[in-house]
Amino acid sequence: MKESLYRYLIKCSVAELPPEKQLFYNFVQDVEYAYEVQAETPDQYFDLLVKHHPYVQAAEHFQLPVETARNLMIEIEQEIRNAADNRMKQVYWLDYTQQVSAIEHSNKQYFFIGM
Repeated sequence: MKESLYRYLIKCSVAELPPEKQLFYNFVQDVEYAYEVQAETPDQYFDLLVKHHPYVQAAEHFQLPVETARNLMIEIEQEIRNAADNRMKQVYWLDYTQQVSAIEHSNKQYFFIGM
């Protein structure tokens, strides 16, 4: 459950980026995802990354030097991670299983997640 919560916090952090950074980050992510879909094996995926690196494609698309594109992506990813990590520290869980089970009889667990 923590992994899915962290993925959600990553998405929230991306949504709070300035539009230019969102556009750049999503472009690189879309390229990587397209390679995942296209490749039938991990080796094919790696070959695609080596031959057509997403940073190079982003640099061409956004008319930036490759090194600038690489540094920008590293900066954006660090910003996203920091924001998600800070939010993760503020998360708390309340177990509502007993309260809900008193009303609705089931074998499920119920939690409230707050930030």
